[in-house]
Amino acid sequence: MIVSNKCLINAIEWAGKKINSPQQRFILGLTAIAIQPVIDFTNKNVDKDTREVSAARTSAKIIAGTSVGVLVRWACIKAVNAFSSYELKTDGSKVLQILKKSKKDIFTPALARISDDVTVENFKHLYSNHVKNLGSILATLVMIGTNFLVDVPLTVWLTNKFTKMVKSHDTKAKEVNNEP
Repeated sequence: MIVSNKCLINAIEWAGKKINSPQQRFILGLTAIAIQPVIDFTNKNVDKDTREVSAARTSAKIIAGTSVGVLVRWACIKAVNAFSSYELKTDGSKVLQILKKSKKDIFTPALARISDDVTVENFKHLYSNHVKNLGSILATLVMIGTNFLVDVPLTVWLTNKFTKMVKSHDTKAKEVNNEP
């Protein structure tokens, strides 16, 4: 498929430039929390208790996954930024070489020479993309561990809390309606 609609191309370019990885994960989480628990809670193919527990568990998974995902992505991008200071060797407005400022700058790209068309002005944009992309890759690796160490226990804890809340609300509603 070739996208040729100018409005669509502009929207895609804007989103790519303006919405970073943590923000994308947050948007996905908001969409999921608005839709998925409602689907589980209104599923008439299962009994009421199953619907309640399913909606509570789905909500817990979305909140835990989104919270940890946004936090890890944001922290990794900040870490890459903090450990990637550089100095530029230039010839006028042309960038010749990227140099690390110190030994702690482990995420600075070690490029002895870069392409001839990179200027100081467009280097800042390229470098910003480098930090965001490397931070997102690092976050993916970190999240392999946080899935088991943080997401799962947080999901179980939240599921228990939400299930109690739903059951408590159900009990109060029965008392108000004088149901057995």
